[in-house]
Amino acid sequence: MKKGFTLIELLAVIALLGAIIAISVPTIMNNINNNGEKMDKQLYETVYAAANLYVQNNPKKFNDNSTHHIKLRTLVDEELLDESIMDKFSEYCVMASYGSNRYQFDIEQTCVEG
Repeated sequence: MKKGFTLIELLAVIALLGAIIAISVPTIMNNINNNGEKMDKQLYETVYAAANLYVQNNPKKFNDNSTHHIKLRTLVDEELLDESIMDKFSEYCVMASYGSNRYQFDIEQTCVEG
């Protein structure tokens, strides 16, 4: 008598593994996407906070209540953001617009500082 698995047993195991993968992959991908969105939100909040500090630390530049563009490189140079952000967002900037007695910030993909 031979020892080993029959073809039916092997097919059953493969089918079971396939079912487990089919169920788990969408769940795992959904978790990865959700974590990415949370990371983006945290990153944006960090950039907004850094831009706000930059505006507060440079009152002479921001005393005209107009719109200004702040490159992320400037925030890194001022040590308000970590250098690692430049790997992915080197061309990005923050648009600081004055309204309702305070600056509001939006992130843009390209800009000219001013």
